[in-house]
Amino acid sequence: MNAIGRFFGFGTDVETRSGSVGSAGGDSPLPAVMPPPRMDLGVTWQEALKVSAFSRSMDQTNTMMSSMQATVLDARKQLIPFDDRAFPSIVNKPNLDMDYEEFVQATVNDLFLHGEYIWKRVGDPQTVNLIPISPREMTIVRERLTDGTWGRVRYGHLGREIPNSRIVHKKHTAINGEPRGIGPRQLAQTQLRAALTLDEFQREWFDSAVIPSGILTTDMHLSNVEQDELQVRWNDFLRSHRGQAVVMAAGLSYESIQLKPVDAQMLEVQDAIDRKIVRICGTPAFDLLVPGGTESRTYQNLEQSTLQYLTTTLAKYMNAFERGLTEVIPRGNKVELDETGLLRMDSKTRAEVDTANITNGTRTINELRRRDGHPDLPWGDDKPAPKQIPSERVDQPKEIEA
Repeated sequence: MNAIGRFFGFGTDVETRSGSVGSAGGDSPLPAVMPPPRMDLGVTWQEALKVSAFSRSMDQTNTMMSSMQATVLDARKQLIPFDDRAFPSIVNKPNLDMDYEEFVQATVNDLFLHGEYIWKRVGDPQTVNLIPISPREMTIVRERLTDGTWGRVRYGHLGREIPNSRIVHKKHTAINGEPRGIGPRQLAQTQLRAALTLDEFQREWFDSAVIPSGILTTDMHLSNVEQDELQVRWNDFLRSHRGQAVVMAAGLSYESIQLKPVDAQMLEVQDAIDRKIVRICGTPAFDLLVPGGTESRTYQNLEQSTLQYLTTTLAKYMNAFERGLTEVIPRGNKVELDETGLLRMDSKTRAEVDTANITNGTRTINELRRRDGHPDLPWGDDKPAPKQIPSERVDQPKEIEA
């Protein structure tokens, strides 16, 4: 039994690695040797960020995530005030070297680009600092037991193993049997490669050194040497007489190759690729100015669109972040992100809702004024008297029409 098996209590049948036999990455497992980190296959994260639809989708996601304040609920599901001594300070300051918004954005970007985020816990027994580690620097392997089943997951950072108790690892999309997660970049490989290929085509089309500017034809039979000489002389003539009239010799004609900007840049193809990328990322097409989204916005459908984006896309990022912070605070407490700021109603709808709450007695005027930062009114805590619903008297018979 090798050293890894003795340490974890497993058999000798561990996961093998590709490479030359006998090397650190060979087909035979070596004791206490962690394989190299996962390599990016296909479109890398640097290339993906060059695609505007993808990078803007990521930016919108981390912007909305970083704008939500983290709150803590106790075991009774009661909100713990921020100024309470029971409120864990690590929730507002997860990392000692960066602010809260930067920490959230780094975490969300890892989920978006690499399909997972990894935090290293510092402090014993209480976690006092969370250090984000790039998934590109991490090695994650799953041990195989002697009975053919999978065992525990092992983590290594730059070749050095880290105990599982020191790691917080959450995935964007989990696949059964896969120790690593996948995210929008892995799911949109085909669309991202098409967008990069189209961008390269657009640059080459407007590069005169690659695409000919026109076709020079003649009705005379020319040898290869004469064709090359005629081409060189014609190109020199165009460069020295740009913008001037041209007199063609007998038998020569010139046709310029020109395309409309829409055709040259293949805008319809680009829009189709952008729609596919936005669909995979789950971001609203209208917000990214991608054709095919809602053409107009009102207060009502803006709120509905934000709510749909929150429940169908942001919820996955929110749950992963909330679960990660919940693991490092005292047991029984739970971290929840406050999304009320994203669902702000327009002034007209908000006034109608406030009026209904005051009329129904569920809110007082002073409660709403405190919410908006205004001072209380002397009579602001009074609740309206309940409305009396008139009813028919039963002691008087109804008149019967003849």
